[in-house]
Amino acid sequence: MEPRPDYIPHSQTGVSVLESRLMTDSTQRTSRIGRHLPTSGGLKNTLRTAEELGCETVQIFVSNPQGWADATPRPDAPAFREGKKRLGLFVAVHAKYLINLASAREDHHERSVRSLAAELRAAGDLGADVVVVHSGSHGGDGEEAGAERLISGLKRARNFAGDSAAEPVVENSVGAGTQLCSTFETLAYVAERARVRVCVDTAHAFVAGYDLSTPESAIAVAGELREHLGDALAVLHLNDARNAFGSHRDGHERIGEGQVPEDSWPGVFAGIPGVPVVMETPFGMPEVDAEQVALVKRLAGGLPISVVGG
Repeated sequence: MEPRPDYIPHSQTGVSVLESRLMTDSTQRTSRIGRHLPTSGGLKNTLRTAEELGCETVQIFVSNPQGWADATPRPDAPAFREGKKRLGLFVAVHAKYLINLASAREDHHERSVRSLAAELRAAGDLGADVVVVHSGSHGGDGEEAGAERLISGLKRARNFAGDSAAEPVVENSVGAGTQLCSTFETLAYVAERARVRVCVDTAHAFVAGYDLSTPESAIAVAGELREHLGDALAVLHLNDARNAFGSHRDGHERIGEGQVPEDSWPGVFAGIPGVPVVMETPFGMPEVDAEQVALVKRLAGGLPISVVGG
């Protein structure tokens, strides 16, 4: 594997593999763990599934992610807000896949802004904590121009959404073609200018060139996350990668079943304590999904949780 030219070597992180393991083993877990769940059976069923799987975080869609139709008010919203409070859940909403705030097409950009504003309002009605939106694509006229449109779009969507809306967070990309924000540096630049926080997807990061293939390199990646994003890191999409390091090809696998070995994850968790974690891995039988949640809790420092972040 060839590292990125600006990759920080393990020797510069100041944290050894042994120190990372001692940090993880000697302290209780600080990050809430969960996964993306369907809402097709109603939000009460979503809450029931979250409880059965042992989820402390949940991610949902509030509308069809493949269509432009806005989310409609849900009669079960009050019950979901109450269930969220009762279970102590961190709730993320994933915005529509069609949204591209960086689009060079004025009509697509404008539609994306209005659509994200509607997602933010719908998420706020459910009591969600954040809405994750993809950074988008500049369409060929350059990363700088695309980033400026993305920043403007995030600001305008928040203004349109109003005070009761949920918080938008922008997600890193795999860096394919004209996609934006495949590096932590560019993600941090957009976050600072737009005054938003971010979501980092570990599978996206891996195929974009952040090496998680060994405990040593994973600790280095956690160091880069701290250095460039710090408190701006609002949520971690914890996904194993289906495709090869540096391939710029998206694809998620269950934890331990892709390109990232299980012993890489403790160093990541030790380096970014308290960040809520959401898996977007393939669904399995309920017992498989529950075991994945339990596995990640163990990798994050153990089943009990002490200081809750996020």
